[in-house]
Amino acid sequence: MNVLYRLLILSFICSTNGLAQEPKSYYDRAEGLRGFELKTALKEIIDDVDDGYGLPYHIDQGYASLFEAFASERSGDTDIYYENDGTVLDMYSEVPDDNETYTYSHYINQCGNYSQEGDCYNREHLVPQSTFHRASPMRNDYFHIIPTDGYVNGIRSNFPFGEVEQPNYISSNSSKRGLNTFPGYYGTVFEPIDEFKGDIARAVLYFAIRYEDEFNSSWNKNEVLTDNPQEFYKDWYLKLLLKWHLKDPVSQKEIDRNTNGFNYQGNRNPLVDHPEYVIEIWGNVDNQAPTPPNNLKANLITSNSFELSWQPATDLIGIQEYIIEQDHVEIAQVSSKHLNYTIMDLTPETLYNIRVFAVDASGNVSEPSENLEVLTHIKPDTILNEDFEDCTQVDQNFVTVMEQNRFDWECRSSFGVDDSQAYVINSYQNGETQESKTWLITSRQIDFEKYEAQKMSFWVSARYGNTELELLYSSTYDGLGNPSNFEWIDVPNISIPLHPESNSSLFSFNANAIDISDISGKVYFAFRYDTTSGKAATQWTIDDILITGEQLLSSQRITNAGFKLYPNPLKNSKLHMDFNNNQHKRIELFDMTGKKVWFKNTYLRKCEENLDQLEKGVYFVKVSQGDTSSTKRLILK
Repeated sequence: MNVLYRLLILSFICSTNGLAQEPKSYYDRAEGLRGFELKTALKEIIDDVDDGYGLPYHIDQGYASLFEAFASERSGDTDIYYENDGTVLDMYSEVPDDNETYTYSHYINQCGNYSQEGDCYNREHLVPQSTFHRASPMRNDYFHIIPTDGYVNGIRSNFPFGEVEQPNYISSNSSKRGLNTFPGYYGTVFEPIDEFKGDIARAVLYFAIRYEDEFNSSWNKNEVLTDNPQEFYKDWYLKLLLKWHLKDPVSQKEIDRNTNGFNYQGNRNPLVDHPEYVIEIWGNVDNQAPTPPNNLKANLITSNSFELSWQPATDLIGIQEYIIEQDHVEIAQVSSKHLNYTIMDLTPETLYNIRVFAVDASGNVSEPSENLEVLTHIKPDTILNEDFEDCTQVDQNFVTVMEQNRFDWECRSSFGVDDSQAYVINSYQNGETQESKTWLITSRQIDFEKYEAQKMSFWVSARYGNTELELLYSSTYDGLGNPSNFEWIDVPNISIPLHPESNSSLFSFNANAIDISDISGKVYFAFRYDTTSGKAATQWTIDDILITGEQLLSSQRITNAGFKLYPNPLKNSKLHMDFNNNQHKRIELFDMTGKKVWFKNTYLRKCEENLDQLEKGVYFVKVSQGDTSSTKRLILK
């Protein structure tokens, strides 16, 4: 390379605050353009003409010097990305997650003759030389020429790239040759591994930009070229390259190779600097919409939110994003990398209609997914809530009972969640554990007959020792006598872990909305602390105790927007519904996941239905009449 020209290029690179960036103003002429206008503007930027803008331009360095360009430490053709061993990075033999069968050192074992893989490496033209009759500067252009094993290079020959399901040849890194299965062409093709498909696609598309003017009708079409220098490639090949481009984004290896090419011959691959140019130029070749997302589900349903999940849509080129629609109004767009979305700030006991659409990189929108109807849960009522922030009011919710010794629960100004006020017990004194048994018990019975779906939350922390903190409940305790004289049962689904070490380290445990709905009747809850069995004393702290539940409906008739529903809860009885008119009505039942389990159309003012076929649980009844609908919760016992 001419020394003065190299210095000119380097001065432009250094002015951009980093070797990975293009020179300032390099792509100014392309700003705001799309389609073939953008393609032509980029061609003018990277071609071999000094057009007076004062920017570097493509200087053909000849064919022999390519080996030198490959050998640069950060050329993208030297392996500092996988094994980091400085060998030749050959995209036809590199195994990204393992060791290769063979490697080459730069300048050593250049082809020459070969009879099998591993004999030597040479220069692979990603756009075959036969396409342009070995003419320059195409034959010498670094951006579409890579170092590869000579034997695999020969196997690839001048076949186009494609996708293969039944290969007749597989290289040592699983590159394949065989009949094409990508729609539009059915001849023999060569398929590299997924790791390098984007690299190859952007190099081949670069060629279509750079050589728009050099293209002529005498070139060998090889089933991929058109007769139009702007379109350059046939639609099937463009769709394949666009797919690979989207599936395998620009890597650091490509960025380094782009900079090395700029140092070497003075121009750049615009599609590495600006990957978005690919769709802006060729996105119009894709006019086929993706398939709809499928298997749309609602998970983690609460009174004001739920999480959506779905299976991915498919597209010939690639999905760009998903659109979430709630009640026929778009509420969100999410990247194709995500197959879930949480909808929040909803209204309790409300039916929502959800659909999801897929959008591909060319802006084609799929048909909607199947409609999903989701009913939010009833907003739970607070049964008990104690954060210990007012020590004078704690006795409204809890009392302490000492059975042995004088150590008792006490309110502290710290130790709680975020060092807030909390209740603490510790029977360690004078350098040793004191025998103690003490209880923290709810000051009143909690009547669970009025609730369902009860949940309990609390926070505890521990220091020292190995004393258990037990969480119990009792339906026999009378609130007056010695608690040990009554039957106490472990609260279901909650086990407070022991402090893990006998030292001063702090251990905390958070029980968050644990299901305790197996508890029924009127009960007391208690935390019991007992060191009488000889266990080392632990300092236990309790904070933020919360019990919630959903109030059961009364057995009286429930009126909701023009219809009555009774009895509710329903047990071994027919469901009765009374309406205020004899116009057409559609009645639908949904389970808690939003799945429709029963429906009926009727004109009657009164309706009786036997729902014995349904399992016990909570359902929602939706009555639609004209453009209006009403929903009510129904409990089957």
